[in-house]
Amino acid sequence: MLKAFLLSAILTVFASSATAQTLLTIEHDGVSVEYDLEELEALPQTKYVSGNPFFDGEQEYSGPLLREIFKDAGLLEQDSVSMRAINEYTINFPVADASKFDVVVATRINGKLMSVRDKGPLWVMYPFSHHEELSDPVYKGRTVWQLVKITTQ
Repeated sequence: MLKAFLLSAILTVFASSATAQTLLTIEHDGVSVEYDLEELEALPQTKYVSGNPFFDGEQEYSGPLLREIFKDAGLLEQDSVSMRAINEYTINFPVADASKFDVVVATRINGKLMSVRDKGPLWVMYPFSHHEELSDPVYKGRTVWQLVKITTQ
């Protein structure tokens, strides 16, 4: 009985820490703001079906709009930010893109949470199928998968 109680307690601790895992850190003016999945899902969400340069066919991408994350973190007045992925891939991202297009920080593809293996848990995704100008290769480079950090420059 004691073993069952201890096992239950340990599993509860691990389950609680897993749900509160930081997925995205934003550093701005010397302050760090961390977002877990629940906090990201509390922001206004969107979903759309679109193709992308990395997959054949169209997929449904859903998650918070990037501009809502920028708004929440006080970044809308910035010209650009630096985005970094798990593998240290880093790009300069123009903040205006978040308002010009419905750029989503996808937490799900086809309704399923993304794992690191699936290019998640966060993937910056443009609605490629909705705007012809997004066929320019520059936008492909801005689709940061496994996003972990946004920093002001």
